[in-house]
Amino acid sequence: MNNAVPAPPKRPAVLLVEDTPSLQMLYRMVLTKVGCPPVCAASGAEALSKFEKHRPGVVLLDLMLPDMDGMTLLHQMLTLAPRTRIVVITANASIDKAIEATRKGAHDFLVKPLGDQRLVSTVTNALNVFTAQNRTSTAPQGSLLDLSPYFRHAKSEPMQRLCSQIAAVARSMAPVFILGEQGSGKKTVARMVHAESPRAARPFVTVNCALHDPPSLEAELFGRAKHVGPEQGAIFAANGGTLLIENPQDMPLHLQTWLLSILQNGIDSRSDAPPPEPIDLRLVCSARTHPGDAVRTGTLSADLYYHMFVIPLQVPALRDRGDDIIPFARNLVTLISRQEGKRFTGISAAAAAHLAQLPWPGNLRELINVLRHAVVLHDGPELTQQMLPEGLVAAATDATRIPSDTSALTLEDAMAGLSMAEIEERAVRAAIARHDGSIPRAARELDIAPSTIYRKRDVWSKPAT
Repeated sequence: MNNAVPAPPKRPAVLLVEDTPSLQMLYRMVLTKVGCPPVCAASGAEALSKFEKHRPGVVLLDLMLPDMDGMTLLHQMLTLAPRTRIVVITANASIDKAIEATRKGAHDFLVKPLGDQRLVSTVTNALNVFTAQNRTSTAPQGSLLDLSPYFRHAKSEPMQRLCSQIAAVARSMAPVFILGEQGSGKKTVARMVHAESPRAARPFVTVNCALHDPPSLEAELFGRAKHVGPEQGAIFAANGGTLLIENPQDMPLHLQTWLLSILQNGIDSRSDAPPPEPIDLRLVCSARTHPGDAVRTGTLSADLYYHMFVIPLQVPALRDRGDDIIPFARNLVTLISRQEGKRFTGISAAAAAHLAQLPWPGNLRELINVLRHAVVLHDGPELTQQMLPEGLVAAATDATRIPSDTSALTLEDAMAGLSMAEIEERAVRAAIARHDGSIPRAARELDIAPSTIYRKRDVWSKPAT
């Protein structure tokens, strides 16, 4: 039996557009060493010709070219293939132009001089996003937003501290545990850890324990038993790469024991497992609450806790990111507008002021949903206050009136002025949030069928007529 780690699937082409011969040679050598040999071009005209021939998944584009403005070339490439991930390269003095390029559709930017690891992690991240985007082309467009560039270029102190921690831990093999409120971007952080690690070219596999009952979670993690079929579980699909386990406290204890055995021994030794093969993966976990709480309540094995809770990373809530909120929102409007075929180019000052006042209990997920709602229902080019969902402006005003002693608020105070339908919607959404997005668990708390929640969410997602 061949015990070697299986070769990764063939990656999409990478196009390198750089007119300085020494830099082109250097970038080509670095990328070739990690299995991403690029197609090279030294001018805008040559780049367009090779772009049409090879249809690359990722383009490394120097904005200073001898025959064409880099921004013009960026626009032409995205017109030909909107899903292409373009990473622009610029000198430090032109960083404003690079930021403008991201607003016009660039995936990310790099500032000269380029470090080898930064170059590799950025390209592999872009390749992974392009591959995932094309594998899930029939999925809802909201699932295809890559937020990692905006995390990396954030200016707020909490986000800069987080990104420094990510860079420090990425090259380690130590397990990482990501903590943060629902919708704060824990999965984005996990992808960044993977993309900046030596495993970036290998698989990144995720399993959310909160979304499965015990039998389906067992199949999701370990695959089907031999007598059922050859379906591969996430642990084996992630071999050589990174496995993200969301909400491990929702994993049944017997599955925790199996998982711990595999992590400790590097093989699957269950009685009904296939003949053992070496398993080598980087474990990343995430949860909304500290896993130590689950150990105290008996839902998480102490042995597994000590194995997985080695390097904790705390993702700040959106409300704690200060001046990052509005630049982030502006970039999101541009991304969503491209996905929806609209022509939005920015956010008005009045709309930005209201967005900045909101407490954002749903964090990035809520912000994305609000902006998508406005973009889908309007045409732009500027997102105005009047385009925001009904009630959002009032919510921003109300947020400034919350008394400091919130313990004085009663349930009747919270429900004042709401219709029965609005009270019901808030109660259901709050239950889903309390259970980290798990609709089956929220349904059990509310004593209703999960299908009822799915049906109601479909109704809430439709624009009012």
